[in-house]
Amino acid sequence: MSEVDRTVRLSDAERRRIIDRTNWVCVVVDAISFIIKLVVGLMAKSPALIADAMHSLSDLAADVPIILLAKISHQDADDDHPYGHARFETLGTVMLGGLLLAVAIGIAFESVQLLFSDQRPLPSIAALITVLIALALKEGLFHYAMHNARKTRSPLLEANAWHSRSDSLSSLVVLVGIVATLLGYPLIEILAAIAVAGLIGRMGVKLAWEAIQELVDRGVDPDRQRDYQDALGSVPGVKDVHMLRTRMMGRDVIVDAHVQVGGYLSVSEGHQINEWALKTLKDRFEEISDVTLHIDHEDDERDHESRPLAPLRPTIEGLLHERGIDDYDRLIIHYRQQQAELELRFADADSLRNAAPVCKAVVEEVPWIRQVVLTEAGQAFRRD
Repeated sequence: MSEVDRTVRLSDAERRRIIDRTNWVCVVVDAISFIIKLVVGLMAKSPALIADAMHSLSDLAADVPIILLAKISHQDADDDHPYGHARFETLGTVMLGGLLLAVAIGIAFESVQLLFSDQRPLPSIAALITVLIALALKEGLFHYAMHNARKTRSPLLEANAWHSRSDSLSSLVVLVGIVATLLGYPLIEILAAIAVAGLIGRMGVKLAWEAIQELVDRGVDPDRQRDYQDALGSVPGVKDVHMLRTRMMGRDVIVDAHVQVGGYLSVSEGHQINEWALKTLKDRFEEISDVTLHIDHEDDERDHESRPLAPLRPTIEGLLHERGIDDYDRLIIHYRQQQAELELRFADADSLRNAAPVCKAVVEEVPWIRQVVLTEAGQAFRRD
């Protein structure tokens, strides 16, 4: 969506009501437009007006599946669709684009046949008045639907709005053709019908292509990604943001990124920074529905020489036990470039002094141990 109205945050229920109401207004306007164009077009024997009526019929035919797909897209996530059903809106947009393209081909075929026949449109004031009424109806419907599409961030509603705009554009071309017939140039009306087919086909291809891009996990534009990255970088404790990726899911955006924090933070502090980062993104950007962050203690985006993984806690505890170091109170392990940094806390100074030469030997002999820091336990204060 090219523009989003961010002044109002809608609940899911309110969003559904707006989309449903807009779709039903589209049904009523499309039905009225189709009937008056077809009746007057047949009476006036106007090929351009009949072609325009078929376009309105395609709008009307598209309204029903759009309403159904909109209802499906509003359903909550389930076991089969853990990210929700928002892409049913995208599927509806692809179908709408295909329908427009099919209508365009049919109109173009019939108009070309008429172009090489002996039949020519007859001038008609009734056809002129009908096109003016239809043009006003469809242009008004476009602005109404587009306003609500931006308000609800609905790609399917936006596609339907552009569907209405294509109808008003085709009516404008038809208007030119009918005026030309009244002025004594009926051939221009047939050419106008062919031009209508071109407009409809172009809109269909554009809508379908945009929706297909979303179905294959297209992300948001680079400027928007930088906005997300800047927001994450503003969270206290975040040192760097990299490997950020996005993908569209109907009206929503799903984000995943790597967030680098200090290398010596506790797990709980790192997790708390993660929670604030998630909250910051969702608070600032209404379109973001899901965020997955990978907390890094170092920059894993840079190329490092290939190293084997440093062992986990059980192996490290086993190594210390083999060296006779068992009387520590606490073992804190940090990892940096696949080397372990150990912090051992002892209850008394004697235990610390006894462990010191052994730990020094461990650092010298074990390549995946980078350093060992020995500390003595002090006082602690805790809320009951």
